[in-house]
Amino acid sequence: MAVTFDILVSGSSLAFEGGFFGISSVVLVRTNRETLLFDCGHGTTRQMLIDALGIRGLVTQDIDRLVISHGHFDHVLNLDLFPNAPITISQDEHDYIQCPSEEDQLTPRFLPELLAKREVTLVRGETEVTDGVVAFPTPGHSPGHMSLALDTGAETVVLAADAVKTAREALSGIPDLEFDPKRRGAASIQAVLNRGDRIVPGHHPVLNKTPDGKLTWTGAQEMPLRIR
Repeated sequence: MAVTFDILVSGSSLAFEGGFFGISSVVLVRTNRETLLFDCGHGTTRQMLIDALGIRGLVTQDIDRLVISHGHFDHVLNLDLFPNAPITISQDEHDYIQCPSEEDQLTPRFLPELLAKREVTLVRGETEVTDGVVAFPTPGHSPGHMSLALDTGAETVVLAADAVKTAREALSGIPDLEFDPKRRGAASIQAVLNRGDRIVPGHHPVLNKTPDGKLTWTGAQEMPLRIR
């Protein structure tokens, strides 16, 4: 069985004055051994995630492992939906969340307490998480950020999370909102672009690479709003 992926929640960069909605991509990954979830979102997309699993005939207990790109709130705060799933995160990110940068108000200060109660696997460098799924470092947005490369048999799909948040970052090569003191975000953007035939950003529709290396995407980011 080749690795397959399914976007349960499509990331969006939609923002408002004073903040943003924090709708990050949540991706289901299936291999011949495990059913993984890459990131899990937060309260804004909680019901969307539950509903998306249900449409696919799944419940939260069917997830074998959570792989977390980094510790920002919009990627981790639905951890409690999957209380029995082991968590994989990079050693560098795990170290960072113990004492985040003062400028980084996106990393919950209670996250170490949440992780301390869970089964956590820490990885360093490039690591095969399971058959056909490789985690690799993409620091920049956070010091220990990591992305996933999926071998689908036909192409390499990179789940970039916030190493490449939007098409603007991919096209400009300039990272937005970088908390890594070593400023490795630009190099990580290039690492993702070099590796992926298709890229799933953290806050944008899927990017497809043409044979000549150009990036294309279809659709638009839409969000009906209800004001009560």
